[in-house]
Amino acid sequence: MKFRTILPLIAAIGSPDVAKAAEAAAGRYIPGAYATPGAGIVPPVPGLYWGWSNAYYHGDASGAVPYGDGTVAVGLEADTVASILAGIYVPNWDLPGNWTYAFQAALPFGYTYAKATVGLADVVDETAGLGDIAITPLLFGWHNDAKDLWISTGLTITAPTGRWQEGQLAFVGLNYWTFTPTIGITRLIPEHGLDLSAKLGVDINTRNPDTDNYSGATAHLDLAMTKSVTENWQVGAIAGFLYQFEDDDSAFANARDDGFKGRSVAIGPLVKYKAKVGTTEIDLSLSWAHELAVENRMKGDAFFFTVSGKF
Repeated sequence: MKFRTILPLIAAIGSPDVAKAAEAAAGRYIPGAYATPGAGIVPPVPGLYWGWSNAYYHGDASGAVPYGDGTVAVGLEADTVASILAGIYVPNWDLPGNWTYAFQAALPFGYTYAKATVGLADVVDETAGLGDIAITPLLFGWHNDAKDLWISTGLTITAPTGRWQEGQLAFVGLNYWTFTPTIGITRLIPEHGLDLSAKLGVDINTRNPDTDNYSGATAHLDLAMTKSVTENWQVGAIAGFLYQFEDDDSAFANARDDGFKGRSVAIGPLVKYKAKVGTTEIDLSLSWAHELAVENRMKGDAFFFTVSGKF
């Protein structure tokens, strides 16, 4: 088996913090962001892998959402474009069994346009710049001898390096740290050309020091089922689920019975193509996640396009 793709790893660390508008109506995750074939695979071949991940998200929040220090925004609508450069290094370590260790880092850039009604005024805001940098210092993968069952586990740390300013409606950073333990699994069925993959993660956030708001811990599950239709093409479907199990802590959230806990479900299609440029093999993936059921978050559509390969 040749490992010429790191799409699942790039997705796992390079997923953009889309919908950057109004602190408690969005977070670091949007359903479908990590739904890729091979989501549980850490390449066992040592080397340096690269990826370029891009996303566009349009969403809106039908109700009131907290904005700034105690004010409320109504009719929030936002568009975000994000581009992430990511690298993954697999050292030449002789680990026992079928284990592999890797290190990842991602450098995101983004643009957000947002509009809403705040008080009696219609507010329009936009910003662009560096996003929140993410690293995964701990990433381990395992596979069985048949190489048709793969499991990965890791910890991603996202730092508040992105552009954020209190009182702005749009931003490309979240101004707090996030720690995300993850576990992924991939089951390959070669005789049918099937890839069944899942990725489970939990976002554990620190408090925003400028607003004193705390975004409660959130679990997210992404699923992908793809089938090879030719040697180079795969098609399939994805699904994403978000479940915030911890209350937000803010004046707005504390005044509500539900703690402003977010929920979201999204589904959509995925297509993947293996290309060759000279002697270099690269993977290209395009997917669309349409949110169906949402509570206390923005609701919309996300489009993801990723290119990846190995140096």
